[in-house]
Amino acid sequence: MLHINKFKFGLKENVIEISKDHHTHFPKSLLSVTSGKKSKKSVKILATIGPKSCSENSIKTISKYTNLFRINGSHNTLDWHLKVSKRIKAICPESFILLDIPGLKPRTNNKKIIHIKKGQIVTFSYGNIKVDDDNLSIKTTKPLPTINKNLSEFSLSDGQFIFTHVKNKENLIQGISKTSFKLMPQKGLNIPNSYYNNLLQEKLYLKFLKKAEKIQYDGIGLSFIQDGNIPLRIKSMFKNKILVSKIENLYGLNNAKEITKNSDLIMIDRGDLLAEVGSNKLFKSINQISENTVNFNKPLIMATENLESMQSRLQPSKSEIIALEHSIDIGTNIIMLSDETATSQLFSNTLSWLNNFLQE
Repeated sequence: MLHINKFKFGLKENVIEISKDHHTHFPKSLLSVTSGKKSKKSVKILATIGPKSCSENSIKTISKYTNLFRINGSHNTLDWHLKVSKRIKAICPESFILLDIPGLKPRTNNKKIIHIKKGQIVTFSYGNIKVDDDNLSIKTTKPLPTINKNLSEFSLSDGQFIFTHVKNKENLIQGISKTSFKLMPQKGLNIPNSYYNNLLQEKLYLKFLKKAEKIQYDGIGLSFIQDGNIPLRIKSMFKNKILVSKIENLYGLNNAKEITKNSDLIMIDRGDLLAEVGSNKLFKSINQISENTVNFNKPLIMATENLESMQSRLQPSKSEIIALEHSIDIGTNIIMLSDETATSQLFSNTLSWLNNFLQE
């Protein structure tokens, strides 16, 4: 039996009707999140839970600063996510848990560190593609997207390591590394202006969500959304969940209005967006997306390296402080912390600093 729960989600007090069964407790933690430009005090923190912050004591510490939690489906096992989600709900019953599920973005399938030299030719391929040369070959976890024929460069790790494009074919791309670096396991491969197969992507979402049925979560984070069709279909199937669409590539940027209209919240992943649209267009792209969230009265999450330096420092950099101010200025409603809370031992200090910053 279904009944309707309503919550106010916007400056104009627009009401989004959320259908949910009586077993699902809709979290009050999102009731105070409103869209549009506002003071810093109304901005919330979304904390990612990871190996350094998944213990009972760690979650209790985090809950002093926020009741918005994120678990990242790209890492750890489903059993781990189940245990952590139950732990969060036991400690903080009114919490909102975002289950961020992976899309079709390929990652390197290396289990160990690979040393790559400047000028080295590297081939990335998926599946049983035959590599017909003696260059370094690295397999990917997922199929490669459809690649634009005018491609000049591609990258690893959110644009951190850049390759000059040499050649490509279906599920294979080859490039020359511009720098020497250590390739850590499971790093993301970004190929600008490329298109991810929507049908495959939707199947991947549904397959993951089917496996994740027992996990206690309130919102679904959809990666690499490229148009408004998938959000509509996923919402129709998961009516009791809040839908967060992540805009991360050029196709998503070009269809940002439609995506925003058909989603409950929007997340800007600045890392993938940078790698996909380029550094010259990043600032303009962020502003463009935020304008749509304000116009459609939808809350905005700003993600990726908001306080990256605080993984090893007690104070943020000046550029991070300025970037935070700009994010709030353009209408960001939720600041997301990723590695800052998931993998850093200094997560408590980071949360304390950000909380004080938002209360000033």
